[in-house]
Amino acid sequence: MRQAEFERFLIESEAIQSKKKAVVSRIAKALKVERELKVNLDNIVSDDDKTYELLLKIREDMNEVNGVYQNSIRKYYLFINGKEFPRLNHYKKWKYCS
Repeated sequence: MRQAEFERFLIESEAIQSKKKAVVSRIAKALKVERELKVNLDNIVSDDDKTYELLLKIREDMNEVNGVYQNSIRKYYLFINGKEFPRLNHYKKWKYCS
């Protein structure tokens, strides 16, 4: 993960209100996903199918119910790709329309 660049991206984001807390939290969550699921986010978010599979894996393997880990991965995807990743239940339709 390109942590320093991602941090700057989050700080500059107008959508994030509480800069320090939200930025630190999102980075920590992304690092935890990398560590616990043994993935490299740069490799994952460069491929939409891998991103989709990771989001599913987070939900299942990390017992996520509130979406905070998925949110951090979605923000990293936005940072790298310049576009938002679709909701999981819309992914297959989005994939074939892109």
